[in-house]
Amino acid sequence: MSESTGIYAAFTLEPVEQSFKSKEAGRPIFEDREFVRIVIAGDKNTEVFREATDTDKERFHEPYARFKRGLGEREQIVGTPLAQWPLLKPSQIREFEAINIYTVEQMAALSDTMKQNIGMGAHEIVAAAQAFLASAKDGSVASALAAENERLKTDLDLLREQVKALSDRLEESERGERRGPGRPPKSARETNLEL
Repeated sequence: MSESTGIYAAFTLEPVEQSFKSKEAGRPIFEDREFVRIVIAGDKNTEVFREATDTDKERFHEPYARFKRGLGEREQIVGTPLAQWPLLKPSQIREFEAINIYTVEQMAALSDTMKQNIGMGAHEIVAAAQAFLASAKDGSVASALAAENERLKTDLDLLREQVKALSDRLEESERGERRGPGRPPKSARETNLEL
């Protein structure tokens, strides 16, 4: 189940009886068809369950792709599960799931009308969910910046080594020009003289 603005969907495969084929065969004949369950987070009384259309598959493309990979309804949920949010107690999680709120993202997107279904403290919980998501986003940005900083430090160290190597080679070639062509460095001449 997924989507922004508190509306999300889950897809299932359901057997549908084929009445014409059943009459012909004299026994029940069924065909598997894709169905969609569309739910509004925070509203346990509003649910649409019908055969999925191409529009549903496009609108809810992420859960549909998960469904096609063989995931069940609960596995099609996209977001941070309420159970992974340390702010809530297990009893609160159960209460929210009873009104079709399964993720922190769904909680953060609740409308004022849906907050009424939660009751006292709804504004605070929704604000906490929004803050949690903002903090997580800021944390991921900080992590990305730290990783980029490390990469740049490594690149800088590599460049320093390359500049030092080039500088050493330049000094060596300048010293070599003063020796004259074909003449070995002084230390090599001294070694040959000793032999």
